[in-house]
Amino acid sequence: MEEEKNEFEELNNTGTETTTEQEIQDTESLVSNQEGQEFDFTNMPDNVKAPERIDLNGKEITITDVKLILPPKSEQWTIPKNKSPNVYKPCKLKVFYSEGGQQEYYSGSKVFKNDDGTYTLPTIHTDRKSQASELLGKYADFKKKDIKEISLKEFLGFLASKPKAMIEAQEFNNPNTNQPVKKNMIGKFL
Repeated sequence: MEEEKNEFEELNNTGTETTTEQEIQDTESLVSNQEGQEFDFTNMPDNVKAPERIDLNGKEITITDVKLILPPKSEQWTIPKNKSPNVYKPCKLKVFYSEGGQQEYYSGSKVFKNDDGTYTLPTIHTDRKSQASELLGKYADFKKKDIKEISLKEFLGFLASKPKAMIEAQEFNNPNTNQPVKKNMIGKFL
């Protein structure tokens, strides 16, 4: 009989939090308890977001994980500025750093609408005009390749291989708040 995987055990394997030895033991005791156990939620942190952003400008980090998150079906299709019939939805490219549980979203990855309403495979333009495209360009420079010759699979595979990088803090306008935000962007791969 094949052993069943506990999907909740994998939630702690994101690499985005520091876990103490006691927390590991506590979690294991919760998982291994055959009769069930009441979970004391009062010891949980109050925050629902990622850790507060730390200024990593000029620091060498290791990329610990990368996730490309497809948009929900309920999200509205966006009409391009050039009024092209090729409507799209933005994806979320989330890159996790080794330093202090830090992570950044890189805007610019998209899915387009197929004739049957399904999504195309995710894409990143090669014009270096979005955050994701700029990151793809830095990978192309690092590999000394033409950016147009790099598949998304190759690029994401590289990010998942835990490469080292140098952080360059950059300021962007937050589209939700219309306020400037300083982000820890990858300046170059090492």
